Amino acid sequence: MNHRTVLSLVLAPLLVLTACAGPTHDDKAAAPRPLTSEESDRMALARFTTYRRGTGDVTATIPSHGRTITLTGRVDWRGHHGYAELRDDAAPPTRELVHWTPDGVANQPRWTGGLPDRPPTSGWNHHPLQPHSAALDSMLLLLLHLGSDRPDNAQLLARSDARWLRDDRIDEVPVIVTAGPGAPGAPVGSGRLGNTRYWIDADGGLLRFQARLSGEVQWATAELPRTRTAKPLPDPPAQLARPTAPH
Repeated sequence: MNHRTVLSLVLAPLLVLTACAGPTHDDKAAAPRPLTSEESDRMALARFTTYRRGTGDVTATIPSHGRTITLTGRVDWRGHHGYAELRDDAAPPTRELVHWTPDGVANQPRWTGGLPDRPPTSGWNHHPLQPHSAALDSMLLLLLHLGSDRPDNAQLLARSDARWLRDDRIDEVPVIVTAGPGAPGAPVGSGRLGNTRYWIDADGGLLRFQARLSGEVQWATAELPRTRTAKPLPDPPAQLARPTAPH
């Protein structure tokens, strides 16, 4: 098994969900270059440091069929579920309460109560997660995959077509901005950057994530603040319960 095949397996969930998105011509001005050893180490730690946080606050903007959905909530990267309020940019906005796992989404439509610590015990609708046909479902699954119980392989990242894009700051915190590896089969050096972006601090902490989802022109963006103030998530509705997967 060659290096690119191994890397594709390591990052497969992130690659598959964005593989059909359009080319990223807007990044040409950033003069992307291969990752240095130190940058590869930081990128390899990004999902692991997220996992070690356990639970984190997340806000995200998600383009979907000409509208923008705003997500405000929390993700439990160890328990593999998320809990959030969604609202779109319609007038008046449509709002709903959602709880999701890698397999499904439960929602309370026409929600007006914010994000309660104790969600309703009834009234939930449920559908299987459909990340390959719905931009929102794709982003929900990507948010769960931003945590991993082990670091990615830094040497494989350095040999891949992952790229440094620029240095930046988030709330005065210095970060590097990197492009994730391209879809499997895209040759290294082809000029086609991957459809994921990571803002990573000096300790390997992931502060912002972007993805260009299949069928969408605009980027979906998630903010992951470093503050450790996130409350524990309530248990998922019964419709989402499933046996714990072995590790």
